[in-house]
Amino acid sequence: MLSSEAAAGEALPIGVFGRPAVGRVAPSGRVVFADGSPDLGWHVAADDRWYDPEREVAVRRTDVDGLPIVSTRMRVPGGDVVHTVWCASGPDARPIVVIDIENDSPMPVAVALTRTDLTVSRPIAARGVDADASGSWPAPGLELASAPTVMPIGHRARVRVAVGRDIDLDRLPDVDAVVRGWTTICDGSSRLVLPDLEGGVSLVSRVNRAKVAIALADDSEMPWRKTDELAGWLIDRFHADRMGSTTTPVEDVAGAVERIVRKSRRRGTNPLRVAAIRVGALWLSGIDERTTGDIDRIVRRALGMGLGEIAASSRLSVADAECDGALITAVEESLLFWDGGERAIFCVDGIGGERLGSSFEAHGLAAPNGARMSMAVRWHGSNAAILWETEATGSVSSRRLELRCGADASWSSGEPNGESLWRVSAGSAEVDSSNVDTSNVDASNVGSSGADGSDSISFN
Repeated sequence: MLSSEAAAGEALPIGVFGRPAVGRVAPSGRVVFADGSPDLGWHVAADDRWYDPEREVAVRRTDVDGLPIVSTRMRVPGGDVVHTVWCASGPDARPIVVIDIENDSPMPVAVALTRTDLTVSRPIAARGVDADASGSWPAPGLELASAPTVMPIGHRARVRVAVGRDIDLDRLPDVDAVVRGWTTICDGSSRLVLPDLEGGVSLVSRVNRAKVAIALADDSEMPWRKTDELAGWLIDRFHADRMGSTTTPVEDVAGAVERIVRKSRRRGTNPLRVAAIRVGALWLSGIDERTTGDIDRIVRRALGMGLGEIAASSRLSVADAECDGALITAVEESLLFWDGGERAIFCVDGIGGERLGSSFEAHGLAAPNGARMSMAVRWHGSNAAILWETEATGSVSSRRLELRCGADASWSSGEPNGESLWRVSAGSAEVDSSNVDTSNVDASNVGSSGADGSDSISFN
């Protein structure tokens, strides 16, 4: 399914999993390469004139469910020309940018691409200096700095292009295979099936786009100096680790948590810092279950309250997410929220908006001690039937949690798997999660040990 772009001016990344983004696709479909090589623009000659997607009004860019497969449709007489770009892994695992151009109109067109180092699936009408001895572009109505690669495309036909010479196009995976691969990668951390829309954009697509951005990001160093940047870095790395795109040393995770706590002692907390502490504790508990107690002691001595109180004091919102990981965390925690102690809350804000009356589900949500939890909601009139299942992973034993529900305050369960019925009222309020304002923690009332160095997070 194609999804609308989140922001009209946003450049969407393309690349292959496990490597930084090869480039970004502008709203016009122009590919801007990360290595600084020339951009790859495109232009269409219809039967009346040249069409430039940088200037035309009827240009619509979409991606596939937030994945790095980007289509740009440009209106021409009688239909559209569709430009779809993605990145394939070549035989030597080298990323190769691939473009499919489809003439979805009743008349033949010609397409001019602004680079000449291309492999094309159909005969080329002109390439570079072959167009003119001087190397200039002689076609009226289209001003280009140098002669492009030009190819005709018949009506209802398509052409495939790869950046690079002498590429075996038949050996490259097709776009459907790339979609399946990226879907598997994104679902590896969590798979969401939600009806939510924001501004016409699927919330699931926004989450996928955030996951792709994390997977294709450069391997940046830990930003020690700025607390909020460090918090964002930690949350992004948590989701990268869940997708398998990068591995962060456990010492860096523990060090980041301790530093965020120490900085919060002086400057107070905010939803991003609290989320980073909560995510860090969740992450480390999957490595060694004793780390939760270590973090609780550090937080208690630095901030004057326990991990459970701090973790439940504030939450991220989708609207205010400051980084890609924060957006993913905000959405996942709206479905399953761990309060830092022995309780996890389904639908902590209740059930409203598009979810009210609509079936939704989530799989692989992060739970303490490395467990993964799945849940699905189906409706019986005004009541919601909930099914949930907990999967223990790794060598750490699964923690028995008290499960609560923000849509039905009377419901609770201590079972790791089960099914039940929530009695959802129209104005269902969230479960009281000890809303503690810690933005102005009084440092004079807390001890001098803990995050200052006498305590640390230990592992087996």
